[in-house]
Amino acid sequence: MTSANDGFVATHTVPAWGADLWSLPDPDADPGQQPVAELPGGTEVQVVERRPDGWVRLTARGGPQGWTDGRHLEAITPDESVDADAMELIAQLQGALSACSQLLEDVKDGRIGPDTFRSRAFRVGLVLRDEEAWMWDFASGWHCYDGIGLRRVDLSAEEQP
Repeated sequence: MTSANDGFVATHTVPAWGADLWSLPDPDADPGQQPVAELPGGTEVQVVERRPDGWVRLTARGGPQGWTDGRHLEAITPDESVDADAMELIAQLQGALSACSQLLEDVKDGRIGPDTFRSRAFRVGLVLRDEEAWMWDFASGWHCYDGIGLRRVDLSAEEQP
C-alpha cells in the first residue's frame, strides 16, 4: 500500500468505469478544459485534498495528478494495524509538502515573487482536520494546534500522527 521510497500512500481505488483527472476541480468552469489523464478502474490513488462539493485532488503512484469527483472513489480498507484517519492525515500532509515544494521551485525559477509565495505558502501549508490545524513551517517542520495549545510534531519514519 505504501513504499518508503516514494511517500505514496494509497487511500482509495478508482471505480470500475475509471475516472477522468482535471487540472481544475470543476471542468464546467472552463468549458474548453480537457482531462489531463484518464485512470482505469481499480487504479490505486492517494487523495491529497478534499473540497466540500465532493471534488478531490489525487495522485496515482508514479503517475498523474489532478482533480476528480471523489464521490465514487472506493476507500481502501487499511490493515488492522493502520488507522484509516492517520493514513488520510498523512496523505493530506504529504500533499501539502508537495505543494510547498512546488512553490519553492516557482520562486527559484522566477515564476512567482516573494509576496505571492508568502500568501500561497500559508494556504497550501495549512491542513485543517476535524478539530486540529496542521501548519507547515519551512524552518521547523509541522506544528499542530488543537484549540488549546500549539506543539511541534516530528513525523519521522518512526513516529506517525
